Amino acid sequence: MGHTRLGTLPATRSWNEVVGLVAEGADAARVAEATANAWRLAFAKVQGDVGFREAIWWMTQLGVAAAQKNPMDHLAALGLEIGKSESVVEVAMALANAMDERIDGSGKRSDFGELAERSLIAVVTENLQERMPTLLPSSAQDLSSALGKLGSVKEFGQLSRSFFQKLTNECLNYFLSKTMPAQVGASRRFATAGQLEGFEKALATHCWEASEIVEKFSGEWLSKNRYEGGGKIDRETAEKFGWFSLRKMQLELETRARKHG
Repeated sequence: MGHTRLGTLPATRSWNEVVGLVAEGADAARVAEATANAWRLAFAKVQGDVGFREAIWWMTQLGVAAAQKNPMDHLAALGLEIGKSESVVEVAMALANAMDERIDGSGKRSDFGELAERSLIAVVTENLQERMPTLLPSSAQDLSSALGKLGSVKEFGQLSRSFFQKLTNECLNYFLSKTMPAQVGASRRFATAGQLEGFEKALATHCWEASEIVEKFSGEWLSKNRYEGGGKIDRETAEKFGWFSLRKMQLELETRARKHG
């Protein structure tokens, strides 16, 4: 990991919490260095991954379907077997099956593809669940209505932001989790498991702050490309959106580091 002290530590409250929760002095610099290296490695790995491309494809198609008269029928025509689904869980399972089929067919399943798939399913589930009835059993109409809200600039922007925040955080933890648990205990970086949990929460907050950069861009991108595509968005266009959004996340993290160094 090296002992060179970084001269570009972000000064946002969340980043200060990350560094402060871990250690003091040189240890803090090493953790900052490890985290910076982690997201550089993560973006390099994820960008061309088939799982990432598939997750982006389905996220954009949710936005496309939302503008249709019957979002569920449109998604079914694309291969998302939701039929007369009445629950968010059924949509999540269908989404996982559709992505798995494509990824397995490519023969290129990877850890990072798994992270992308898991991140999309999590944010879609959370987003839809917030719009479903809580006191009465949900219906297919309730689900269709919830899906239909994902097509607005605001709603798709929020969905996209949540996805890129979660994916970034998951990728960082992929690297950091290899060493962090070993740092819990007396005379180590984290005296208690609670301090490690605090570190993880601070890291998630840091990723959330950085993901703001993709929120407005994503919603406006969907509106523009859906219009130009006659209500459709093809895979090539969707993948370019995914790569560009990921790059914006990376540049935002780098900018924060330089600005607050």
